[in-house]
Amino acid sequence: MRSGYHHIWTFFACLMALLVFSGCAGQKGLIVLVPEKGKPVGEVTVVAPKGSQVMNQPWQAVEISGGEARPTGPGAMDEAQFRSIFGEAQAAMPASPICFVLYFKMDTAVLTAESKLLLPEIIKAIKERHPAELSIIGHTDTIGSSEYNYRLGLTRAKTVTEILKSMGAAPVTTETFSHGKGDLLVKTGDQVDEPRNRRVEVTIR
Repeated sequence: MRSGYHHIWTFFACLMALLVFSGCAGQKGLIVLVPEKGKPVGEVTVVAPKGSQVMNQPWQAVEISGGEARPTGPGAMDEAQFRSIFGEAQAAMPASPICFVLYFKMDTAVLTAESKLLLPEIIKAIKERHPAELSIIGHTDTIGSSEYNYRLGLTRAKTVTEILKSMGAAPVTTETFSHGKGDLLVKTGDQVDEPRNRRVEVTIR
């Protein structure tokens, strides 16, 4: 399972657009709702002292001028227009983090067969992001004590770190943590066997 950061990226793209234009004559700003392929665009409300605009269409643009928020025209901006205005600033922004989730067999640090298939993709992402920084966080379900699950989560995180290293991963830094049973992906009661909580999250920056 691979999870994305579409909503975060949209926010940063909007913020970038605003920052590029703030400081220009008349303190104008331009906010663009940037879509990610295959993802819903969501909705952003731009609030200004003299009104607001709802943005919910790909490449929709709102100009901030004189305390008002106004659409830039009858239709949305297209991708070519966006790149002509923001291409240089966009290229200077750091790439969005990539997150992978790996799952484990119950009460072990042994990856499931499905998760093993993701390892080459993780290695590829690390090499493409060079120099990469990794955050590897281990998690458990709620079977057992908090102390036991903290240790198990840390063992899982360290196991993944060693596997990636043995496959040729050479990140600049690797941070390894355990949340034990304190940060459940699927909320359950205590002492509940939930396979989706037995995981390691690998974030590549």
